[in-house]
Amino acid sequence: MIQLHPATWIALWLCWLGAGQGGGWVAQGAWAGVSLLLAFPLAGKRVLRLLRRLRWLFVAIVITLGWGTPGRLLVPDLSMGPTLEGMREAGRASLHLAAMAACVAVLMQAMPLPRLAGGLHRLLNPLGDVAPGPDSFALRLQLVLAEIETAPHRRGWREWLGPAQAGDAPPVRVEHCPPLRRADHLVLCCGLFALVVWIGLRAA
Repeated sequence: MIQLHPATWIALWLCWLGAGQGGGWVAQGAWAGVSLLLAFPLAGKRVLRLLRRLRWLFVAIVITLGWGTPGRLLVPDLSMGPTLEGMREAGRASLHLAAMAACVAVLMQAMPLPRLAGGLHRLLNPLGDVAPGPDSFALRLQLVLAEIETAPHRRGWREWLGPAQAGDAPPVRVEHCPPLRRADHLVLCCGLFALVVWIGLRAA
């Protein structure tokens, strides 16, 4: 079995995300449905945890699109309220956001954070061999993902404004990734070709 480079897996993951952008409701709905159906067996707990943390964003989407989109009122007897068109758009946006969160959960389940950051650094610097510095994007992303994974439950929003405790900072380590191999280049070319074909078919 071919062992692919972490950067290759990240690139294929980005291609899958790109395949779900744009297009009609049928194409986006099919992509979101497949993403969710595959994600729950692979990383069910992470998916549920991410969706729980995004609950207020889902509420904001429903309020913004449901009440802000012109159309037929959901309850005709009310002078103002959510519209049918707005709730339809809110459902579409919420489903897409849930599928994106599921994809993130699968990636984080498949790779430890140091390996993920190392693969991302190699993807952004395919020809370089310099370790990520303190201001590199890969290192910053690793800190954000580590905070998402290890953030404790706080009693109230005021505690988020207070200074972080000394033990709250996650250890920072980026796994060194070797250069890409021929098999990785071949898989990347196939993934990009499939993405271009999918976009072309969707636009036809």
